[in-house]
Amino acid sequence: MLFASDLDQTLIYSEKSFRLQEETAVPPVTLIETMDGRPISYMLDKTLTKLSRLATELPFVPVTTRTIEQYQRIALFQQNIAPKYAVVSNGGNILKDGIVDGEWNKQIRAKAEELCLCASEVITRFNDLKHQSWVTSERQADSLFYYFIIERSCLPLAEVEAFGQWAGEQNWNMSVQGRKLYLVPKVVNKWDAIAYVRDELGEKTVAAAGDSLLDLCILNQADYAFSPCHGEIWDTYKAGRLECKPPKFTKRSGIFASEDILDYVSEKGQALL
Repeated sequence: MLFASDLDQTLIYSEKSFRLQEETAVPPVTLIETMDGRPISYMLDKTLTKLSRLATELPFVPVTTRTIEQYQRIALFQQNIAPKYAVVSNGGNILKDGIVDGEWNKQIRAKAEELCLCASEVITRFNDLKHQSWVTSERQADSLFYYFIIERSCLPLAEVEAFGQWAGEQNWNMSVQGRKLYLVPKVVNKWDAIAYVRDELGEKTVAAAGDSLLDLCILNQADYAFSPCHGEIWDTYKAGRLECKPPKFTKRSGIFASEDILDYVSEKGQALL
């Protein structure tokens, strides 16, 4: 069994995303990512111990919307736990032993050119909508997709939702995660990359975990799907707008959800032995 997991707010957490109750003390955590000397992300110590053990028992594949550079900032996955495969750039790139799979990237770019509206037209349309009152910065990620740092409270919801519907018709996905708004060609997705890795490894079963709508493609296709009871998927489910079979949600939210997820995956892995 292969375990494919999203990272941010699924297995790893910034201090702001711990989501601890007021009376709950900060649990033992390990700093796993810094940038310019500043702490960025942590992992619950219990989760770290369980993931270290699990990664010796079955293939663990990190799956993230992070760029190659952003993924490589996470010291944990460069040193302590070094997965053979990692899916980054939302599926647009696959790292094998830390090296970009050039053939996969070439295939994805060719599919995007053939099946999706060209990026310049999508961005031109979005530029007609965006305003400095709610978009503070923007970036093209690994020349594959775009994300914008936003002031979510100032977001013109109706206009943004209408744009998202239009983008979908052009084979682009729009997703809002925290303070980021993503615009991603539909061919750049996490499941296609995981299916490629699964076949490379000769695995038949996939367990997957994730918290955002960009993770739904892997959760829908996986044999076992898990999600924290926080984040986009949880909010969509609670609002009655999740148009697919819901994943198994964790008992706890925030950083404690990561431990629940690994317990679920370990249980399924043991059952397959």
